[in-house]
Amino acid sequence: MPSFTVSETVHHPRPAVFDLVADIERYPEFVPGWREARVLSDQGERREVEQAVGAGPVVLRFRTEARLERPERIDIQGGGGALKRLHQVWRFEEHPEGVTRVELWTDYTLRGGPAAAAAGPFFRQRTKEVVAAFRRRADAVLAG
Repeated sequence: MPSFTVSETVHHPRPAVFDLVADIERYPEFVPGWREARVLSDQGERREVEQAVGAGPVVLRFRTEARLERPERIDIQGGGGALKRLHQVWRFEEHPEGVTRVELWTDYTLRGGPAAAAAGPFFRQRTKEVVAAFRRRADAVLAG
């Protein structure tokens, strides 16, 4: 089970950055490779989501359940398809002058087969791209 952490500094207030990350149905608008994100159940601090991400003809479909602890943390667990298990934790650390340190810790297990062996480096790179996309999105919609 590989695990890793990706982080970025965002020059916007923590609650606003948290809200951008929590708004999963908008991911396909700005996150590279995010094809679908549909909330199946929204119970305030808990959301069940069906998602699809991909590159070219390869599409990974999975479901997650997110626990939102506004504005400090989002804990995500799920799986499906080639993704046997996924656990991610977004952390939002507030710094002076409206700066937020965003961290995404990821731990996952892929189902066996040749695709699983090749997916490890892809998964890490995709996670870096996701966090960078949120920084760019925050700069685009929260500036002003």
